[in-house]
Amino acid sequence: MYVDEHSPYTHGREGPNAIYEAQLEIEDREPDETCSCKSATACKTARCGCHKGGFACKTSCACARPGGTCHNKMGDLSYIFGPDPADRPTTLSACCISKIMRENSKKPDGAEIWWESVKDGIWEDILRSQGRDDFVWANKADAAMAQGSAGLSATEQTALRRRSIKHWLQDQSYGFFYSFCRDSLEQADCTSHCTVCNACADWREWHCKLCNKCTYGLTFPCGNCSRKGVRAFHGSKEEMAEMASMN
Repeated sequence: MYVDEHSPYTHGREGPNAIYEAQLEIEDREPDETCSCKSATACKTARCGCHKGGFACKTSCACARPGGTCHNKMGDLSYIFGPDPADRPTTLSACCISKIMRENSKKPDGAEIWWESVKDGIWEDILRSQGRDDFVWANKADAAMAQGSAGLSATEQTALRRRSIKHWLQDQSYGFFYSFCRDSLEQADCTSHCTVCNACADWREWHCKLCNKCTYGLTFPCGNCSRKGVRAFHGSKEEMAEMASMN
């Protein structure tokens, strides 16, 4: 992604799974990158490079030094996906990462407590909004809904839930992602998650760093503060050219 380092704008049109937050310098990170956290609590905030990318901290991270304490909860999401590491999505969506980070920041084990209270509702949201004809577990999901506990054993129901939830919390799964902001599956081409505002919005919205708000529209200026300037646009060179042609 092309970025003008002097830009007052950040942009969310590329989908909900890139991380856009220029002020905190949030960026897409690869799993092999390390963080430089030194305080005992830094790893549970957006200052932690691993945490904000949705990854567990590694032995090469500064928090793993002798006497260091890591508070990055991204390393153990078994309360969502089960104990088998193979069941963990490779990359979580930006909306999911933001939600887990916010819950973890409230209290120790905050995300685990939150998940216990919402997991049944999330499962119902997914079943209600997914198109079953496209997915291999469609018949089992229908049977579970129609027959309740008689349709599947408790173990099978748990496995089905985790499998489906994993599918929709990961990075652009079949072009869709589960939005915690809207309690539904959203199409990645139509909805993006702003990590500054912590909200999912229409793909036409973009975040202006000058007024620190999302604004609607395909052209400049910002609808909130009336600032404009194509050089300020965070996006690909092709998108910049497109935006320039519209003004």
